[in-house]
Amino acid sequence: LHTWSLSVEWQFYLLYPLLIVAVHRLFRRQGGIAGALWAVFLASLAWSAWLAFANPSKAFFLLPTRAWEMLAGGLIYVHQDACNRLARGRRWLEPAGLAAILAASLLLTADTPWPGLAALLPVGGAMLVILDSGGRTRLLGSAAIQGIGRWSYSIYLWHWPVVVWLYQSQSGQDGVWIAAGMAASILLGWLSFRLVEIPARGFISRFSLAPALAACAAMVLAPFAVAAAFHYQSERVTALRFKDHPRLSEVNAIAAVESRYAKERYYETLYRVDRHCLLEITMGPESFAKDCGGKRSGIVLWGDSHAAHLWPGLSRHTPPGSIAQWTASGCAPLLGMEMWRTRHCRAVNDWVLDKLRELRPEVVVLAAAWFRADDDTIRRGLEATLSALQADPGWNPQVIVVGSVPIWHKTLPRLLASDILGGEGGAYSQRGLDPEGSRKDKLIGGLVGNRAVFFSPFEEFCGREGCLRYLSSGDSIVPFAYDYGHLTEEASSLIASRLLAAIDAATKRKQYSSIH
Repeated sequence: LHTWSLSVEWQFYLLYPLLIVAVHRLFRRQGGIAGALWAVFLASLAWSAWLAFANPSKAFFLLPTRAWEMLAGGLIYVHQDACNRLARGRRWLEPAGLAAILAASLLLTADTPWPGLAALLPVGGAMLVILDSGGRTRLLGSAAIQGIGRWSYSIYLWHWPVVVWLYQSQSGQDGVWIAAGMAASILLGWLSFRLVEIPARGFISRFSLAPALAACAAMVLAPFAVAAAFHYQSERVTALRFKDHPRLSEVNAIAAVESRYAKERYYETLYRVDRHCLLEITMGPESFAKDCGGKRSGIVLWGDSHAAHLWPGLSRHTPPGSIAQWTASGCAPLLGMEMWRTRHCRAVNDWVLDKLRELRPEVVVLAAAWFRADDDTIRRGLEATLSALQADPGWNPQVIVVGSVPIWHKTLPRLLASDILGGEGGAYSQRGLDPEGSRKDKLIGGLVGNRAVFFSPFEEFCGREGCLRYLSSGDSIVPFAYDYGHLTEEASSLIASRLLAAIDAATKRKQYSSIH
């Protein structure tokens, strides 16, 4: 995400001149370029409007759905005579444009399909500001605003590490920390502008075009060359050092698992991302596929990707069509709560609750990456969810709340491979465990109490020596998780078998108590 907008801009500015040249040669008459730009602009806008609903992630990141936003400036240029006549003497254009941009920041929400037609408001506002040409107001003409404009891209680049730090420190919803993060981003952007951009421009400006291009290429390629050399040397040394290691085949198997899940994106099929049963963070509930609900669902999975990673195991141990999966990335099953980084979590959870009341399944399984939510959000949201599930006197589902799986500071396969090569490759270990996972597991268990059945992965797979890190698979081993905590297919099957046993025991207790 960090430099995605830069890549889109580069793609646009590489193709844009080619489009202009081609149109100029094909249509040498006046207005040919304007007509072509309008055609591309409208086509891009129409595609953006459609894809914002059909596939929000692609609409957000891809050039074809973003091109119209950058073409807007080109349209002003090709119609500059008409624009100048329109702007002459109209001092309201810039204030109106600023008002439109401000309105967009206030009116557009996380649930607004984006970019789509909604982006017309800020883009149109920017066009009005450009039409007024010159920043005559005290606001845009001030030294502070002019400075922020010059540093803006550096600020954009630097604000992402700040945002990530706020997120990891769980300070992303604190107003004071948000304000401090904004100030830090501006400061870092200014320092980057002064210490990197200005010296680089000065250095390159000393050369003519060809040497300048060569210098730019060298500056870009040098870090990659150094990194590649270090990587090659490191890999070579590692290969020579461990070529006779007795467990090298296990390390290679672990590496193959990580590559299959992460690089080959096997998890998208395994967790049914590709079937729209695990929604991406930009998707709303209307994106759920019909077959996510199963055929005769007795068990419903509700939560985020940590609910979705139970699907492979549960579906293996149950008849086809008996499990429904309504899960959304980053969206814990906490009613009334809008999870950070998600756009439609509250709407998704409301939709799932309505669907549950309609279908009335026997068992509802709640699961999430609880460590990502603060304690207060969990308390309020879980209380609301449990109360809603128990509010209908005609429907009394067996609610199962799954606690936290073990969370690792690093990617578990890499941590495990390193330990095996270092002689510390036991199945159980505390090394690399994030204590927040265990703490949240206990918090969830305390909040659930006797209102539902609490299933604790920590109690099932952890002990004094630590938590289970891998499973035996034939002559090799398979990591319990393929990243920091998402289950592999084999681990999902293991945890599902124990979860189904807990569900069966809870159902029998419930039936016994209803009889007696």
